[in-house]
Amino acid sequence: MKKLTALFLSLFIFSMGFTHAQTSTHSNEDMNRFLSHTLRYPAELREAMTTGPVMVSVQIDEAGYMTGDVEFLSGDKAFEDEINRTMNLLKENWSPSFLEGKAYGQEYLMGFEFRIDNGSRFSSDPVATASDKVKPSTPLEAVNNALEENPYSPKLLNKRAEILAQDGKKLLSDMDVNQANFLKDKMLTEVVIVGYLPAGPKSL
Repeated sequence: MKKLTALFLSLFIFSMGFTHAQTSTHSNEDMNRFLSHTLRYPAELREAMTTGPVMVSVQIDEAGYMTGDVEFLSGDKAFEDEINRTMNLLKENWSPSFLEGKAYGQEYLMGFEFRIDNGSRFSSDPVATASDKVKPSTPLEAVNNALEENPYSPKLLNKRAEILAQDGKKLLSDMDVNQANFLKDKMLTEVVIVGYLPAGPKSL
């Protein structure tokens, strides 16, 4: 059984696998709605609690249509099959209006964040959502660790730029800001896919 509802301009989809996809409102609403209907959290990865960001690039031809193969830029390869399945369907249903005025004949980015619901509220801090396998000793180290996992994140680059600016490293800060602005302009959408683990048996 599937149920689609809108809440605070975010799209959610619920499925039998106790998953839903929450999409950003920064990209075309129709494309985000399609992704919400289509994306699934693979059951075996949800059960293994495999999480993390995935970034892909897509090529847009001179007529404004998605063309060629999707390039997997970063993230856990375990999600590649689901991303490819979804992107192939998106290509079949593509409309140039999804670009929201962006130039044709360009390469663009699409981000996917796979998370497991642990019963607590999700943090909006991009550093907090990164892998915690390595405990950082400083804020800069925390951002660098997160960027190793998600090197195409404008939010992370802007976060590092703030830290570098506070440390008086203006040139490095400006470089991160420029890179973040470039990636933000190239980003078509960022989607969060949340997996819910099945509830255990109730105690008597």
